[in-house]
Amino acid sequence: MRKLTSCLMAAGLALLATSAGAREDTRSVQVNDDQVQRLNTFVDKLHRLHQQQLQGRKIRETEQFGGYARLPEFYREVSYFDADSGRLLSRIQWERANPDRIHGIEVYVYDDRGRVARDYMAWYLPHYRNAPRQTAVNLHHYEGDLHGWRQFDGVGVRTYEKCTRVPGEKLVFELTEERIEQAEETSGSVAHGPDYRRCFGGLPKTAGRYLTPQ
Repeated sequence: MRKLTSCLMAAGLALLATSAGAREDTRSVQVNDDQVQRLNTFVDKLHRLHQQQLQGRKIRETEQFGGYARLPEFYREVSYFDADSGRLLSRIQWERANPDRIHGIEVYVYDDRGRVARDYMAWYLPHYRNAPRQTAVNLHHYEGDLHGWRQFDGVGVRTYEKCTRVPGEKLVFELTEERIEQAEETSGSVAHGPDYRRCFGGLPKTAGRYLTPQ
């Protein structure tokens, strides 16, 4: 399921709109002290969720190294799978120079049918890491052949919406942050159509309690 947050880190899965080029940006995150604390607390809680999900399970791990043009093999990426179901539970990029320091983290939570119900993501710049450069909470909804997912950042701002048709995850529509409100306020837009209602009918418009990774 990496493509979802790597939809985050790509289409954002949406994890995952993260590119190597973006991560090489060495500017610190320009936010106020309260927001810095909230974002770092989000990562701490996300790591605790990762640890909780591993408890009581037989885990299979895979790893690889990754980095950037000027920082080759900057991190060690470990993927944690439930050995019985084969589902990806989480993926963490650990800094090689600081083995206990998280560079990036993704955590996946599944429903009773084995589908991703929500996933979380955060990553830091290689330098000047006062706060994560990007955070995301993705909530998923399934209706017939449609799969909708709604993305919020770590402080609760709705940043992305996507609807795909399964199987194959063929794109039906997507809305970026600046287009969501515009679509909602425009009569006849995709936000007022039947596919939108089916894709997002079961999802809240705020992250609510899910801002705390759980």
